[in-house]
Amino acid sequence: MFSFKRTFLLILTVICCLSSHLAFADYYAGTLFSYTSSEYTHSSLNSSSEGSPLLLQAQLGYYFNDYLALEGRYGVSAKRSDGISIDRLGSVLVKGNLPVSKRIAMYALAGFSSAKLEQQNIGSSSESGTSFGLGMHYAFDKRTAITLECLSSLKNDSAKIGGLSVAYQYRF
Repeated sequence: MFSFKRTFLLILTVICCLSSHLAFADYYAGTLFSYTSSEYTHSSLNSSSEGSPLLLQAQLGYYFNDYLALEGRYGVSAKRSDGISIDRLGSVLVKGNLPVSKRIAMYALAGFSSAKLEQQNIGSSSESGTSFGLGMHYAFDKRTAITLECLSSLKNDSAKIGGLSVAYQYRF
């Protein structure tokens, strides 16, 4: 059985092991606030519900070079919408980065996500699937930045989670 916590810890361990000989300045952490568009069909029903729960996420990542990073995210709904809440959403993403200037970079994300969604008065279930998206990074200085992105966090037969996110990042 798939265990998200074990997989997430394994990915973080791999990041640490692969990067232990490199400079510490390539790690980053951040906080994301997302406005989502979610669709969910519980396995016991044939009808689907749609909502826009607000999502708060934490992120931890590592830049291998200026063009490639590996990132993990974990978050929960800050607000239920139309009976749908996201009890947890975790993602492991590969980030392809394209610097445009000293302060601006465009990036693409691809990876895997797992979520636990809950439909009020009906039940909850865990879902998993692929993730992909595009974003823009604006650096205030060498350590701090904001990002704006559009990400399809999860898409399978039972659930779809996508949205717009704004994030604050700090590079160690």
